[in-house]
Parts: sequence; structure tokens; C-alpha cells
Amino acid sequence: MGATDVSRWPGSTDGATALAQRPYGGPPGGEALTARVVEDPVAPLAAAIVGPGGTGKSMLLDELAAAYARAGVEVVRYPGPWSDPRDAAVLVDDAHRLTDADLDRLCRLAADPAARLVLAHRPWPRPRALAALTATLGPRRIVAMVGHLDRAAVADRIAERLDCAPPEPMVALVHEQSGGLPGLVDLVAHVLRESGRFDPREPERFDRPDRITVSAAFAERLRHRVDALEPDVHAVLEAMALGAALDSDVLGTLFDGLPGGGQVGMDAGIGAAVEAAMATGLLRDTGELIPIIQALFLRLTPVLRRRELQCRLATIELDRGGSVLVAGRRLLGTGASGTRVAAVLEAAADEAIADSPALAAELLAGAVAAGRPARALAARRARATALAGDLDAALRHADPVLAAASHTDATLTDAAAADRAQAVHTTAAVLAHRGMLSGSAELYRSLSPADALLGVPALVATGALAEAERAVAAAAAAPGPSTLLGGAAALMADGMIATVTGSAPAAVSRLSRAAALLEPIAATALLPDTPAALTAVVALQCGELSVAADVLRRAVQGRHGGRPAALRHRLLHARLLLAGGHPGAVRRLLDRLSRPDVRLEPRDEVVAAALDVAVARRAESPGALATAWARARDALVRYPVDLFTLRQLGELAVAAAALDESDRLAAHLDEAEQLLDRLGRPALWTAPLHWSRLQAAVVTDAAEEVDRQVEALAAMADTGPYPAVLHAAGTAWADVLTGRTDPDALVALGRRMQAVGLGWEAARLLGRAAPLVPERRAAAALHAFARTVAPGATPDTAAPDTTEPSTPELDTATPATPADDNPFTERELEIGRLILAGLTYKQIGSRLYISAKTVEHYVARMRQRLGVGSRGELFDRLRAAVAAVGDG
Repeated sequence: MGATDVSRWPGSTDGATALAQRPYGGPPGGEALTARVVEDPVAPLAAAIVGPGGTGKSMLLDELAAAYARAGVEVVRYPGPWSDPRDAAVLVDDAHRLTDADLDRLCRLAADPAARLVLAHRPWPRPRALAALTATLGPRRIVAMVGHLDRAAVADRIAERLDCAPPEPMVALVHEQSGGLPGLVDLVAHVLRESGRFDPREPERFDRPDRITVSAAFAERLRHRVDALEPDVHAVLEAMALGAALDSDVLGTLFDGLPGGGQVGMDAGIGAAVEAAMATGLLRDTGELIPIIQALFLRLTPVLRRRELQCRLATIELDRGGSVLVAGRRLLGTGASGTRVAAVLEAAADEAIADSPALAAELLAGAVAAGRPARALAARRARATALAGDLDAALRHADPVLAAASHTDATLTDAAAADRAQAVHTTAAVLAHRGMLSGSAELYRSLSPADALLGVPALVATGALAEAERAVAAAAAAPGPSTLLGGAAALMADGMIATVTGSAPAAVSRLSRAAALLEPIAATALLPDTPAALTAVVALQCGELSVAADVLRRAVQGRHGGRPAALRHRLLHARLLLAGGHPGAVRRLLDRLSRPDVRLEPRDEVVAAALDVAVARRAESPGALATAWARARDALVRYPVDLFTLRQLGELAVAAAALDESDRLAAHLDEAEQLLDRLGRPALWTAPLHWSRLQAAVVTDAAEEVDRQVEALAAMADTGPYPAVLHAAGTAWADVLTGRTDPDALVALGRRMQAVGLGWEAARLLGRAAPLVPERRAAAALHAFARTVAPGATPDTAAPDTTEPSTPELDTATPATPADDNPFTERELEIGRLILAGLTYKQIGSRLYISAKTVEHYVARMRQRLGVGSRGELFDRLRAAVAAVGDG
């Protein structure tokens, strides 16, 4: 991709010699008139061809002249040598430019009912003599309207010129750049061909450029065309090229105050100048300048005049309260300065903040360069850069504002107080993203009671429940203005407190309502955590997967919280995908986040590292798990324990047990337990951690620890459906570890676990229980159900594997028949791939829901059948077979 330069256009200065080789067939709109002349060339005719410049009026006259000539009718082209027109067809081009005397002469001819007269003219200007002429023609007059080509006509014209059917992307580009003006259609199409982006022999391989530029050399070759425009038309088109609206008030104010404005020919009035500009054909039907013409004017306008016009246009829009975003963008990088320029850039930044915080930050920087004091815009620049994702820059801009406010003894002015509040908001939000929840909450407490509510989630998450409740009470006693953000902050505060003192449904309800309330302004709301993220975290804690999925989908689509929250939402969605049995999708996201250009803030890094561990555990890859665990250890060092990290901490506890490194996590787990103790051990936060510690105990077959965690879960089982499922699952694990199983109850439990996002855990439980069941059919049923709820066998599988496995005994009795060139059955190849991947028999059995002894049996049978004497020789045969059939 890139730009295509129209300086490649060969030949004459206007491109006329490069038009198509075949005669022009006439513009759309003139077909009926041409057909009438061809059908009866000697009949009287009074016709007008009306359209803007460049739309083919002269070409249509040429078509009519050729038709009359073929019929033997004399043709008189006017203006030109005048002969007796009584038996001739008089064709008049540019009738709007004729003198009154010429038009009076034609008026006398038009009075003859037998005359053959065709006038071609623009819709403007409309001299009085031309109006009298058309009135004389009266009801006999046929009007052929010609104009800009639509997309279909552009496609036909390109096909005729280049002798091939152009692809749709090329048609769209040519139509967009040329505005449908026939001569420009030819120009752009030829440029695309000459630049090598379009080959008529291979039209489907069209390479669309990002833009089409006008080089300085080509602009100079076309300068005479621009200079030939009437001064008032030139002035209007030049102003529009620089961003002026097609508005008489804007243009009038612009030219009245411009030095040398009397030279632009506005004596007839702005309205007439605009109409004349429209009649040139260089504007679209919507009144917008054709892109390639805009680029031409920008090239040809002197730098100082361009800068002066841009500054004046921007200030005009500012004074009349209009949009200055386009004008502000055009001022960037021009070097323009001064109070008015800075004011325009500042106002443009206010417009840009919702859709492009990065642009807003750039505009504010431009305002500072234009002369606005840096301190005056520092707080706003901090917010804009934070929303754009540059948290370091946000802190750099906010810090001087906070320092100045803290060192002054005098009462702050209203403006200074507003700046300080904005700097506090920005800094507090950034600290939260970096894991410093206590510092974030402390900053919010320095604001008004209503604003301090934004720090309540951090207070709850760090165990300061009493302070959180006092903040809510203070806000209720001194309510602030009724705003969307204020209402959402109150709901978030209530919802987070409810996670500790209330019920899970109440907490989820309030948090999700906060997310919905904030939606209209969520993209520009810089928060320590979005209500959507809080809703998802709490919903995952209590197994409400559909609620989490819906709120995260809306948050991602609506860009809630700006760029800093984007990764948080996606990582939480990845956690949801993992719970739904899609580790492959999670792996792909993590791979994208591992690029060198992606920097994760500490809070996001903890979540990503825990997901990395979780995916490696599900893949049962020891090497990947060890690598992921090392990353997670580093992430934990930089992030203190809070309620929001408990899910990640639980995942890491299981991995640490598998790697025999539980002692490295002991301090973090102790801190988590102390945090829960301070909060009264609320079930919503405590039960999932007990479940994770139970899973860690299962990994090491620590039955006594399992029993302790089951006992802890029993105390919470009646607080909600999710703790009840966790308790039931923990009890089942305790039974399995002691050799007790109830197949029907386990299948029923597996369904309950899958419904709350524990499908993989259910598969592990049922797979472990199946070999303990003496009845073969019941064992087979457990294996089958385990396979349906487990994710795919590898981390690159994005959906659960629903194939139903057989029991080991049935596999042994009825092996699949191998192909002639492959000595292994499908099951043997499956085991072989896992052996070659470095998994132990126990890990392979766990993966395939068979026992380690059965895996050993398969390996022994392969060696015996193939007559190999060593494991190395068997592995060589397996590698060859796997390579032959693919990696599956």
C-alpha cells in the first residue's frame, strides 16, 4: 500500500492526449437527445444541454454535430463564422459566456419554429439575455441535464477507456477521487494504470493505494487551469480546499477581513461566487470539493496565504460556535501561533477527546506550542494522554499540577481547583492500573464526597471496608451534581460493598447497572476500573458467565474507559473464554500480547501471567508451565494482593503445587487470607480461593488438606449456587481420593460445574474417578461425559472436543485397523504424539481419560508388534508415522 502520484500522468498539461483511443460516446443524460437527432435530423429542434463544467457538454455537441453531418445537414458551431442558419443546425457551446449581442442574434433565430438550435451552458451564471433566449424557445425546448457520473457510469467509462472490466475497489477509488467528473475519471484511471497498480490484463490484481497525491511538478503543469478561474471562484475553491464550509457567512467573514480581500472579486456577492464555483463542476453534488482538486489547490496555494487562511477559518468557526476540529487538525504542524490559534487548537481538542484521545493530546500540545502556557493545559493533557494509553506521560503532566496545588497557601481559583481535581482523577486512575489501589483511594478521598466514591472499589479491594462505608455515607449526606458519572460511581460503590456485606446477585445487579448508566460517556470516562470490568470480575467469582460475557462485549464495543481499559476488558474476556473451554482462543490473545511493542501495566500483567499458567496447565505441558510460572512470579512481585487478584492467585497456587514450588507462593496466600479475615471472609471472594487451594491439594494427593478445604467450603455452601457447586465438587474430590465414587452423582455434578465455568475441572474430576468404578459401563459413561465437558486436547484447540472415547478395555479388544503404510492405530498415534511431546504416562492418561497403566500397555504392545528392541527405536518409528500423517 502507499500513495500514487499523479505526476506520472504523461503527455499534455491537462491530460487530454491520454484520453481513450476510441471516440467519446456522449455523457449520461444526452442519449435521448442524440437518438432524436439520429432518427430525424431534418426536423426542427430547440434543445439545451445544461450541466457544470467538465461534465461532457462539449462532447455531446460533438456527437450531435457528427450525427447531423452524417445525414448531410450543415452544422454551424457558434460562436464562429456566421452563415445563413435557416437550413443549418446551430450548435452553441458555453452560451453563458456569450455577449448580449450574440444572445440577441440567437434569440431571433430561436423565434423561427423551423430552426435547429442546441444551446450548451452551465447552470450559472445566468445572464438576462440567456434567460430571454430560453424563454423564446419556450415549451419547444428539450433539456438534457448532464452531471457527475455515478459509480456505475464510472465503471462503464473505465471499461471503455481501458478495454477491460475494472474491479469494484478500483471503481470505488476512482469515483471517490474524481468525484465522477468525466475528465478526472480518465485522469485517475490512467494514473493507476501507469503507476503499475492496475493492469488491464489482470484486473483482479488491482493494488489499491492509500491515497492519490498531487506532486509539485504536476501541480505546476496544471497551474494555468487554476489561474484561469474567475478570481471569486478561485477564492471560494481555495478556501474550501483549506477547510472552509460552503457557507456564505463563513466565506463572507473570511474575505472581508483578509488583507487584499478586495482583489478576490467579491463585488457581486458571496452567493454569486458560490454559485459560480458550483458551476465549475469541481465540487461534488453535496458541495464538497473533489479530493484530487483539493490536493491540487493545497499544492498551489502559497504557504503564507495558506497559513493565514487556515488561521482565519479556524477563528471564524470558533467565534460562531461551530466545529473547529477540522480546522484545528489543519493547523497542526503549520507553525502558526498566537492566542487565537491556541484557542482553536484547545477547542478542537475538546471535540476530539471522545473519538480520539491521542489526537486531543496532540492538539493540546499544539496549543502549547502556539503560545498557551503549559501549566494551563497540563491537567487536560494528562487526561487525554491517559485515555490514549500513555500513562507515563499522563503522570508527567499531572504531577506539576498536584505539586503546585499542594504548595500554595492561598485559596485556589475556580480554574486552578478544577485543574487540580482533574489531575487527581487522572493520577488516581493511573495508580489503580499500576496496582497501587491504596494510593489511588487516598487521592480520591482528597476530592469532594461525591467524587470520592470512585475510590470505594479500591478501598473494598484492599480490605478497608469501614472507610468505604464512611465514604458512601459522606456522599449521601452531601450529594454532588446529578451526573451519569456520579450515578455510576454511587452504584459501583454500593455494588462493591455488597460483594462483602450483601449477596452476589445484589452486587452483580448494581455493578451491571453502573456499566449501563455510564455507557453514553464511557469512552471518555477515565476510571480506576470500569463498572464493566468490576461486573465481569464479580460475575466470574459467582459463576454468572452470561452476565460477564454481555457486559464485556458492550465494554469492548463502546471502548469503555479509553485505551487503558481495553486490555483489561480483553483479558477478562479471555478468562471467560477459558472458563467456557476455549484455551486456544486465550493462547492466541496471549501470543498477540507478547509482542515487543505491547506493554502491559502491572494489573494487566498479573492477569495475563495467570492466564498463561492456566493455558499451560490445561495443555499439560511441563515446559510451558515452568516458563509461565516464572513469568507469574515476577508479576506477583510487582503487584500487591487485593480482592481482584484472588482469582489469579488461586490459579497460581495450583501451578505451584504441580511444580513443587508452593513455598514461593506461601507469603502471598497468607496475605490473601489476612485480607479476607479483615473483611469477615465473604463467601463471594473466599469460596473460590478455597476451591483453588483444594485443587492444589489434589495435585499433591494431600487428602487431609482437601478435607480442610471441603470443611471451609461447607460453611459457605448455603450462601449461593456457586459456593454450593464448589462444596459439592470438593466433597466429590475427597471421596475420589479415598476410592469412593457414585457415577450418576458425578455426572450430575459435572453438568452443574460446567454451567458455572468449571468444565475443565469437572473433566479432571470425572476422569480421575472413572478408573475407580468397577462397573465397565458406568466407567465408560464417566469417560464419555468427561470428554464432552473438557476443552480440546491441545492449547490451540478453540472449541471443546465432543468425540466420545472408549474405555481402555474396549480399545484393547477392538483396535482400529491401521493403514497399509502406517503400523499404528489412531489411538496409538494419539499416545505417540503425547509421548514425543514429553508427557509422562500419568499425564497422557489424564489427558486421554485412561489410566497410566493402560498407556504403558499400549506402549508395550506397540514395541512387541513392531519388534523394536528399545524405546528410542520405537520413538523413531513414531516420529516417522506422525510426520507421515501430520500432527493431527
